[in-house]
Amino acid sequence: MQEYTKEELILQMTSLKRLNKELLVALQETERLEFEWTQNLGQWFWDFTLNEVTFNPLKAEAIGYLKEDLPEKVPYHFFTDKIHPDDIDEVMQLMTDHLKGEIPAWNTKYRIQAKDGSWKVYRDFGKVTERNEQGAPLFLKGIVFDITQEEQERDQLMVRNQNLSKQMKKDTLTSLYNRTAVTVELAKHANHSKKYDLPLSVMFLKIDKYSEYEELFGVVLSEEILKVTGQIIQVAIQENRHIAGRYRESVFLVLLNDTKKEEAYTLADTIRQTVLETLFDVPKHVSVSVGISEFNKEETISELVNNVSKKLVTAVKNGGNQIIM
Repeated sequence: MQEYTKEELILQMTSLKRLNKELLVALQETERLEFEWTQNLGQWFWDFTLNEVTFNPLKAEAIGYLKEDLPEKVPYHFFTDKIHPDDIDEVMQLMTDHLKGEIPAWNTKYRIQAKDGSWKVYRDFGKVTERNEQGAPLFLKGIVFDITQEEQERDQLMVRNQNLSKQMKKDTLTSLYNRTAVTVELAKHANHSKKYDLPLSVMFLKIDKYSEYEELFGVVLSEEILKVTGQIIQVAIQENRHIAGRYRESVFLVLLNDTKKEEAYTLADTIRQTVLETLFDVPKHVSVSVGISEFNKEETISELVNNVSKKLVTAVKNGGNQIIM
């Protein structure tokens, strides 16, 4: 049997008095249904003077620790030592601020490592319920609950929403941006170009004689031309992370950020030549016409689109398979 000094006995008796007092209050609150999460991991009590924690065993069992795994006197750092390194600073800062009396309580979410190495997510509320005459904390109580499943479901929902958002921006045939999305990107790139004084080149690219292919070969084969052309454009621009979208039926809009029109011409010619050399599923050589404009910081988006559209029209009228800049 452990022997205590007189001073240690006084501390233990004082601690028990505080704990009994808080347990009585907690019981009354539970009976009045003031804790809506009582059935989760339950409450904890922390005697600050002894650094001993009394808690619902579920808190430890949820992270894989049985009663025999726990020390006889559980210190608070038994749990805080298991908090994720990316979360610990914020948690400890909130706790410190409250212990100093700078905030009325702490309410924090953190990842905590289970015995098997996996991670759980806990929501923890805590508050000092008794201080000495100098304001130093003597006793704290709180409540903790496991929100791991809730967080996982939230993360899954976010991923689904992100995927849905991406799908809504895509042209289903070419997998490039659709008209709405690429138009929004045009405005964003133009604003970025103005703000940072960077060049922006804009390219309209059209499949020559596309309507004839539809009449001669039908929808399936003509759409295959669109799909393959979109893939060629994507391959050509992806290294520099430029933006491309299907603007209308057989017209593509390509945004070349931080690119002067001379560089844009080189890229456009690579695309033009690749399309011309590609063997499509139709018995004809497919070609494209391209119009290019470099964004003038003084013009509007509408003026920019109008200018590059005129150059595309000129390229088509001149017989196609060419680039007008």
